[in-house]
Amino acid sequence: MIQSEKRDGSGWDIDIVESGEGVSFFRNTIVRILLLVNVLFLCAGFLVLGYFIRPSENLFILHYNVYFGVEIQGAWWQVFILPLAGVLFFFSHLFFAWRFYKKSERIASYLMLFGSWLISVGIVVASVGIAFINY
Repeated sequence: MIQSEKRDGSGWDIDIVESGEGVSFFRNTIVRILLLVNVLFLCAGFLVLGYFIRPSENLFILHYNVYFGVEIQGAWWQVFILPLAGVLFFFSHLFFAWRFYKKSERIASYLMLFGSWLISVGIVVASVGIAFINY
C-alpha cells in the first residue's frame, strides 16, 4: 500500500482504501464527501428559491403538469416546503447511515448517503422549475 509522504492529521489525505478501516463515521473520507455534496445541493435549493421568490399576496404555482396545466397553487412560503422536506430526508438518511456504519455496514451507509444526494438533486431541479415558472 502506498503511504502519503506527509499527513497533516485532517483525514482528507487518507486514501479511500484506508478510509473504512477503524475510522469513525464523520472522519471517513467517503462520508465527508457525500455529506458535503448533500449540504451544497440543499443550500442551492434554498438559494434558488430565496433569490427568485419574494413575499407577495399573489398565489404562486407550486405544481405544473404538462397535460393539465397548473395543478397546485399556494402562498409564497409554501414554496419552501420542498427544500425543508429535503432537509428532513437528509437528517433521517444521515441518522440511518450513522447506525449502519456503527454496525459495520459501511456499504449500506454509503448507499443511504448517496440516496440522500439523489433526493437533493431532485429537489434542486424542482426548485429551479418552481422558481422559473413563477418568475
